[in-house]
Amino acid sequence: MTVVSVLFPIFFLVLVGFVFSRTLRSAIEPLTQFSLYVGTPALMMYALLQNPVPAAELGRLLVITLSYTAILWGIAEAVARLMGLDEKLRRAFALAVVPMNVGNFGIPLSRLAFGPAADAYSVLVFVIFNIPLATWAIWMAAGGGSSPWKGLKEILRIPIVWATVVAFGLAVLRVQLPGPLMKSLGMLGEATIPLLMVIVGMQLERTIVLGNATGSLVTATLLRLVVSPFLACGLTVMLGFTGLEQR
Repeated sequence: MTVVSVLFPIFFLVLVGFVFSRTLRSAIEPLTQFSLYVGTPALMMYALLQNPVPAAELGRLLVITLSYTAILWGIAEAVARLMGLDEKLRRAFALAVVPMNVGNFGIPLSRLAFGPAADAYSVLVFVIFNIPLATWAIWMAAGGGSSPWKGLKEILRIPIVWATVVAFGLAVLRVQLPGPLMKSLGMLGEATIPLLMVIVGMQLERTIVLGNATGSLVTATLLRLVVSPFLACGLTVMLGFTGLEQR
């Protein structure tokens, strides 16, 4: 019943977004822009100010992020070669396997499973995983022709990163925001969580799956849903994560 109580609301909201998009054909861009530039930064600031994360945890989160990305990339590359995929398809296969959806799906899932206390960790994971997403993933998508430094510059254009920096700065300086402002940030953050799920549903409705890619898609999905959780669990144990931060 616990699994149902956590997953049902998520998939229901995804279904709502899917049906909404299929029925009304509404534009998705305004919703994604609002979540990117307003909703998610507000959620991050509120979560980090309400439940500060020790600075020491940042280093371990960075290590696990880089380790996870490198190992899973190696696994994806090996499987793609065994499947006989050419270089272009191997890159696409790796991009389908390695980058995690720690934002639109991960943040709401963490909230429903572990409550508001997990928000600070989930948003930090989201920010840190944007490092390989904006560097390695861009480099792979460009066929190795894009500079990783260009990806790092792209990270600095993401409002979520600056919201995290501001929140940590306020926490270090022990500056407390006025109550009404904190309440406003909290309301925006709460509204963003279901919105992220609706956006996922709208994105799925617009997804086109090519028939000749079914085998690769199924294999990539199995690696994401079966192999990657065991890999992440093993890395958290090796790095000494416990309790809520490990989950």
